[in-house]
Amino acid sequence: MRSAFAVIAAALGLSGCGLLYDIGQQRALESCDRAYSAQDRQACRKANSQSYEDYEKRRQAAKEGKAP
Repeated sequence: MRSAFAVIAAALGLSGCGLLYDIGQQRALESCDRAYSAQDRQACRKANSQSYEDYEKRRQAAKEGKAP
């Protein structure tokens, strides 16, 4: 248990926010599979399919007051 925690902590320290974003995205996409209708599942996947790089570009543009 301690070694697993150490590996996770080291991975997070080395990879930065991208890994955390990817983990969150994966969980969000998994929750999309539990949506009731196919239309809801598709909308959920579309809303949660943005890559970390695209997210970061949009975030930086918003910080600078630019339209994405």
